Amino acid sequence: MMLELVMRLDEFLKSRDVAEFFSEKWSMEPCHFSESALCLERPEELLKTLLSLPRLRYPQVRVLNANGALNPLTYTASNRYGFSEAIDSNSVNALAVAPNTIKIENLASLDPIFDKWSNILERMFSSRITLNGYFSFGPSEGIPIHYDPHHIFAIQLYGEKIWSVGVSQSELFPHKALTMTENLVPLQTAEIKLRAGEMFYVPPGRLHSVRTEQQSVHITAGIHTPRCFEIISSLLEKAAMHHHELRADMPLMVDSGVLQFRSLSKKELEIAFQLMKAEYI
Repeated sequence: MMLELVMRLDEFLKSRDVAEFFSEKWSMEPCHFSESALCLERPEELLKTLLSLPRLRYPQVRVLNANGALNPLTYTASNRYGFSEAIDSNSVNALAVAPNTIKIENLASLDPIFDKWSNILERMFSSRITLNGYFSFGPSEGIPIHYDPHHIFAIQLYGEKIWSVGVSQSELFPHKALTMTENLVPLQTAEIKLRAGEMFYVPPGRLHSVRTEQQSVHITAGIHTPRCFEIISSLLEKAAMHHHELRADMPLMVDSGVLQFRSLSKKELEIAFQLMKAEYI
């Protein structure tokens, strides 16, 4: 399959209006697309193709099921003399049965097609992109219910995948992934069956889990958008390189032979923010 590196958002979102999607769905609500702009010839052969690559390493390849990740000793070239990150493709193939799911991360580093997909998405979304592949041989379940800190487009290439998605958005709007247990968090979910050739958008912080009844090959495109706190953090680090006041210890005092540090005062915080602001401008 040949793809042009130039693709517009309206082409990627297919039947969805771009302005409507970003005002009503982006960061707020899941969205089911009846058609995906990204497809692959013979997706049922993809796992076999990837496992034939000698450069695969753990943890880029992992075997998962509802109980978590299998011990990598069962599918790597490890022996009694030590652990090896090299993947034993025969062992992975043997484990590619129900209830397991094979996860292969960073597909762009393995195949030129996925490298091209990554470049297309990076250009469209002006963000860092991750492409991960999931190969399920049902009945099987993915990892326990969780949410991710980034936007996800799930592209169903082969078979079917059932997504259980929380009906409400997390107020936490996370900056890191979180796995939860149903006995701790009562969860109301809606189910979406994703079929070959379709796509599903999941915003950051929306709880979800997946299961496969028969077979499934799907790719998740993670859109790692720049966050305000990340920009502020990098700006502060840059300002600290030029202003010794920001590199200094916190205010301290010695009390009864113990060194103690106090929080910054309001005035000291204002000085720090002014230095950051000057660096930004």
